Parts: sequence; structure tokens; C-alpha cells
Amino acid sequence: MKISEIMTKTPRTIGPDKSLKECARVLTQAHVNGLVVVDGEKVVGVITKADIFKSILPSYSDILEDERHLTDIEYIEDRIHRLSEMKARNIMGTPPITVSSDMPLVKAGSLMILRRVKQLPVVDNERLSGIVTLTDIVKYFGEKVK
Repeated sequence: MKISEIMTKTPRTIGPDKSLKECARVLTQAHVNGLVVVDGEKVVGVITKADIFKSILPSYSDILEDERHLTDIEYIEDRIHRLSEMKARNIMGTPPITVSSDMPLVKAGSLMILRRVKQLPVVDNERLSGIVTLTDIVKYFGEKVK
């Protein structure tokens, strides 16, 4: 089984200079966990809901300095406000881990586990041709078990 047989052929994309607010809006409206970040036609990264959430949380050094940051809602609200100034390029996963559409499904799944990612942009001839997610793989194997 090849990735091309289960991948989503029209992945959600966003530009690297889009705000995190816009990224969050697209993620929520599209009901997806990640967006492929493209600059023109080149895949330059991936941004996920988890990336956005991590950027809101206090840093480890902030917590060590003052544990109040864990429960200080004003601190968290201030960080959220500052996020409006941040762009996708500031927190996207880069370089992107990509696969080709002819890669075997099991190999792609193993790569996801090894690299601790839940989606892989599919790139053929240097152009984005789809995305394959851990959900796609689990769904496929779940259907085969029936």
C-alpha cells in the first residue's frame, strides 16, 4: 500500500507570514490538526495546534524563576496577546519532514513514530501533492481488520 492511496490530496496550507491567530482560525474551521506552510509552491514547514498551544505556555525558565506563571491567568493572557504579533514562520516545525506519494504506508507510519509527528506533507517533483496523517493510517488499518 502506497501513501498515494490514502493521502488527502488537497491539504490545508498557509503562508509563513500569516499570523498565529489566522493559523488557529484555519485549523479550527477546517477541523485539522496541522497546516502545511508553503512559500509560493515550496513546502517550508508544518504548524500544528500543539505548536500554537506550546507557544502560549510559559517557558521552562519562566516556571523555574516563578512558579506563579503556571496559574497566573494575566500572564497567560499577555502571552496570548503577544501571539497576535507572531507569524507562522516563528513557530512552525522546520525543516519539514516530507514523503513522496509512492512511499509504502508502513514506512511513512514508522517515520511518524520515529520523528514524533502526526502528519507528513507529501511532495512529488518538489510540489505539494497531499498530506498523510496518523489518523489516515490508523483508519486504513482499522478498515482492514474488519
